[in-house]
Amino acid sequence: MSNTTTSRKLCNLALAAITGLIALGSTSVHAQDIQERKIKFSYPVTKDNPMGLAIDKFAQIVSDKTAGKMKVTGYANATLGNEIQSMSSVQGGMLEMAVVSTAGAAGNVKELAIFDLPFIFNNEKEADAVVDGEVGQALLAKFADKNLIGLCYMDYGFRQVTNSKHPITRLEDFNGLKLRTLQNRVYIDIFTALGATPLPLPYPETYTALETKAIDGQESAYQVTKSSSYQDIQRYLTETRHVYLPAVILVSKKLWDKMSPAEHEVLQSSCKEAQTYHREVSRKMEAEVVNDLVKAGMQFNTIEPAEHARMVEVTAPVIEKYKPELGADLVNKTMETINQVRKSAP
Repeated sequence: MSNTTTSRKLCNLALAAITGLIALGSTSVHAQDIQERKIKFSYPVTKDNPMGLAIDKFAQIVSDKTAGKMKVTGYANATLGNEIQSMSSVQGGMLEMAVVSTAGAAGNVKELAIFDLPFIFNNEKEADAVVDGEVGQALLAKFADKNLIGLCYMDYGFRQVTNSKHPITRLEDFNGLKLRTLQNRVYIDIFTALGATPLPLPYPETYTALETKAIDGQESAYQVTKSSSYQDIQRYLTETRHVYLPAVILVSKKLWDKMSPAEHEVLQSSCKEAQTYHREVSRKMEAEVVNDLVKAGMQFNTIEPAEHARMVEVTAPVIEKYKPELGADLVNKTMETINQVRKSAP
């Protein structure tokens, strides 16, 4: 081996060592801003629901970004409390994180009820534009005044109706049906307008109420129907798409105020990455889940356009009722965003 070759190798080794030291130095500086933290994350659905999968993904991303120093543990099936209880626990600093539907979180940020308005979205692209845009981000910021930090959004998708009585193919088929709804007054008004008897119940109580025939049916996303095993006790599945339901990832402000800017960035960027993952997984699973529910014995039907128009018409007063409370500017901005997406559609 020539002296030139040996010298070149020694230079390369020295350069690699210097580069490694520089990298180690920058890592250690960053590491000093990350504390050992155990974060409990409550959610109401099962681990195999897209939401559960996304929370596991979030936990993994946070761990990877912090070399395991920040450990997020998800608690499924409302084991740490239903949505409202979990949000209260996060607000009080007794729990670090929770995912809460916008319908539930509207108890703290009333303007989130914009997402409860019936039949305003036609597809996920329209909903994403509102959530990711000016409207959604401004609403997240409002949590800071409630001892909460709104980190990002995920979603439960469009909500559909199941029941054990009969297929729903026209408006009159809602008459007299006792349907579990979210504990949310807009939902109660929607199903009252449709002619049903809405019964607001916490999610964990729904299965038993359906099984014992205390209620006839419920409304939820397809994935929730499947992961909750409602197909075992419900016969009829109707694609109503009456409401699109986002969910907010909430962090305790008590915890947030103790954290460094580097830790804030870890949670924020991890939430965004988990959101992207969730949309990919949930929408792929959404495309397959109806077949799974039919194979499990459910009878599936869609609503014809004329009947859909009737349902939109009878629930339109619900939008007008809440428009002053939500603020005409917010409603108009939301509809403007939706219409921009519709105009750009091929």
